[in-house]
Amino acid sequence: MQIQKIFKTISIALIALVGLTVVVGGALYFEDPLFWKRYILIAKNKGTVPQSGWAGSEYAVAGNHQRFFKVADPRPSHFSADLLNEITTYAEEHHSSSLLIWQDGQLILREHFGDYDAESLIVGKSMAKMIASIVVGRAIKENYIESLDQPAADFITEWQGTKREQISIRHMLHMAAGFEEFYTLDMSPFSNFTRSYLSGHNEDILIDGYELINEPGTQYDYSQVVSDLLALLVERATGKAYGQFLSEALIKPIGAQGGEVMMNRPDGLAHAGCCLLLPSESWLRVGILLLNNGVVDGKSLFPDGWMKDYLAPSPANPAMGLHIWLAEPYLERRAWTEVGPPKGFGVWHSEPYLDPDLFLFDGSGNQVMYIIPSENMVILRTGKFSFRVKPEWDNAYLPNTLIRASRSQSK
Repeated sequence: MQIQKIFKTISIALIALVGLTVVVGGALYFEDPLFWKRYILIAKNKGTVPQSGWAGSEYAVAGNHQRFFKVADPRPSHFSADLLNEITTYAEEHHSSSLLIWQDGQLILREHFGDYDAESLIVGKSMAKMIASIVVGRAIKENYIESLDQPAADFITEWQGTKREQISIRHMLHMAAGFEEFYTLDMSPFSNFTRSYLSGHNEDILIDGYELINEPGTQYDYSQVVSDLLALLVERATGKAYGQFLSEALIKPIGAQGGEVMMNRPDGLAHAGCCLLLPSESWLRVGILLLNNGVVDGKSLFPDGWMKDYLAPSPANPAMGLHIWLAEPYLERRAWTEVGPPKGFGVWHSEPYLDPDLFLFDGSGNQVMYIIPSENMVILRTGKFSFRVKPEWDNAYLPNTLIRASRSQSK
């Protein structure tokens, strides 16, 4: 009899626990259903969110595309058919989706692989961060923002009267806002790391979820939070949705095809730090804009002195400009999240870049665009994660191979 009472008590307790779990779980789900849908999806896909996982939360970025660049015919003599076949084979063997080369005002090569073509939207990963910096520059040019050294709190007003009001826009673009470390890789559904990326209402986490632990400008931290905050800053400065201003201020003026930017929720805030989708030529056109110091059809899209500031090494990380990667200092392996030789994973560079003034967009999975001033050249490569597939991608191979070929004509 006593045993039956014990089993009955245990059964009631278990039922109550299950009921409580259902109630709490249901409450959490309905509080932020987009988060839980994405969280479950990312678990099923081993840490990645497929594009379809954000369906209904994309913002269309309108373009102004009139025509595709035509591949030069004949091609420059220093780019032999054998050389172009060699680099095309390299790109294909290294799981690329696109490879485009531009030099001296003409397209030298356009290749797409697998199911990709010139219309395919390519997720640029952290190349979106590099775009966000340019968008800020455009907002300065259009007088929505006074300067790089304006306090970010002028727009993120929740920071006024707090330690965060010390943070300037320059600090943010240098990835040195002073917040606690972002890339903790804590995939718990309750961590700031996870919720700042997947939540349908991540604004609160972005604005005050991360503690300010360092003096702004002194400590480098490659932070998705800081990049996503740039979207909020731009929206409040311009009074326009991030995707709308991106379209009007950058994509349309350079004659690019449009695309999409992923949002935290429909009509919410754009993920400016990770989730911009554009066709390959649109990415290339951004590189050409930078190669030409921001000038399009004789008109400068950038404020005075922008390129000098843009490419000046950050005091906190000499390899980082204003949300843009610099060629030097050379490291055989460079990690986005660390200054100096990485303790773990790093992108492989078999040798230093041959142009020390080279600068590059570099996103996860080797979504990479090299801007090479000395050769008047832009190279775009997009593709799969290099640390998940073999052979490993060499980040120095394409630019150095093409620089050597380009310089051979002057000998």
